[in-house]
Amino acid sequence: MIKSVVLKFANYVGESGLYRSLCPGRVPVFMLHRVSDTGEVRLPGGMTADVLRSHLDYLATHGYQVLSMADLQAMLERDKPLPSKSVMFTIDDGFFDHHDVAARVFEEFGFVLNFFVITGFLDRDLWPWDDHVAYALHRAGPKKADIRLPSGVNYLVDLLKDGIGDTVFELRSRLKKESQSHLYNWLKVELYPSLDVEFPAEIPPEFKPMSWSNARALRDSGHGVFPHTCSHRILSALTIEEKRSEIEGSIKRIEAELNYVPEVFAYPTGRLTDYDRLDIEQLDKSGIQMAFTTVPEYVQAGQNWYELPRFSLPCSSDDFRQIVNGFEAFKMKLRELAKFPH
Repeated sequence: MIKSVVLKFANYVGESGLYRSLCPGRVPVFMLHRVSDTGEVRLPGGMTADVLRSHLDYLATHGYQVLSMADLQAMLERDKPLPSKSVMFTIDDGFFDHHDVAARVFEEFGFVLNFFVITGFLDRDLWPWDDHVAYALHRAGPKKADIRLPSGVNYLVDLLKDGIGDTVFELRSRLKKESQSHLYNWLKVELYPSLDVEFPAEIPPEFKPMSWSNARALRDSGHGVFPHTCSHRILSALTIEEKRSEIEGSIKRIEAELNYVPEVFAYPTGRLTDYDRLDIEQLDKSGIQMAFTTVPEYVQAGQNWYELPRFSLPCSSDDFRQIVNGFEAFKMKLRELAKFPH
């Protein structure tokens, strides 16, 4: 309760521009995943259209600039402090609600949204492995099961002890540390049978992708559409040949379907451990000029263009406002000063 009151007061102060003046040149890039127009969130990483609309309304009524990807790239090329009263939005993977719901909310305000799409998903060759994990565990027959991980190590699933939410999170986290070369085959031959769940013959409705026609319509409307690999497997967990295939393959699919050569990329899951030097080198060779992580920090001039950070878009209006008004930047600055006092 006290923390909430303090945050509301800090945000009130933040509307004066104080924190942005103390921490200039910082632009938050926000990341979304799913947007629902039903008034409730049923999938992890989701947000309702009404919450999203309220965030954008705040930006519109308080004079913020919502940047396109080209805007951000042009600003970074000047290598000067970025305009602090600006933000940018991205949305990952390429689900149908990205086109049907999220884009329409942004268009109500005349704002641009940048889409990072899994090209194999839009091709309907697959759907994201982490959603497979959630889908299978939510339908598990046995509440306890021994699962052999891709490495051959046994992993105990105990839904009675750990609960469904924690189990999904923990198994996903464990799989991020495994080799992902044959991950999609492992889902079919190991995970689903171990949980006594039938492997879906088609992509379930709640996980269906947008179409390439949708992606072209988004580009025609002024939004950005960029590659997010072919299969959403973690690049650092793949061989050199697989890394190249994931990066180059997704770039070529975008080029073929949308008739332009993309220069921007987002790493699957995007933590510092999810990509490596070889991935950055391959992106550079493939013509990519900017790549985004999921490290929750502000974009600033002088950063490595292949490691641009993003904040997850909060559902809470107070949490959202403390990022855009610079209070979060001010707190980060205080933490840095505490680590390295003069």
